[in-house]
Amino acid sequence: MQNTEPVKPVFTMPLTERIIAAIIDIIIVAILCLFPRIGWLLGIIYHLTRDSLPFLKGQSFGKRLLHLKVITLPKQESLVNYPEKSIIRGLVMLIPGLNIIDFWFLYHKGQRLADIWAQTTVIYSSEADE
Repeated sequence: MQNTEPVKPVFTMPLTERIIAAIIDIIIVAILCLFPRIGWLLGIIYHLTRDSLPFLKGQSFGKRLLHLKVITLPKQESLVNYPEKSIIRGLVMLIPGLNIIDFWFLYHKGQRLADIWAQTTVIYSSEADE
């Protein structure tokens, strides 16, 4: 039986809001890295899984503050059930050179290379969605 529910339109978020959310998350990673001995590991784990954290309903702290959310395409579901997609998105930012290409894609195409590979997009998350 086919799903007959209408698909909600997907609108990507402006570059400014995505960058502000990323800066907030980078600050959190930096704070986690200050913990002795295991801080770097906590920072990497947060960075890789930040968009699939169930206690934040599939949003990173930065995205939650700015009411943004990463969803899968074409299903338009939260990444809570798809942590591998969050890891793909995070790994791209950790690889030197690839992160520059990723930012170029975001700036010129409106979508990160990591979003294309992970088949995700960032949308506005209204309170009704949560």
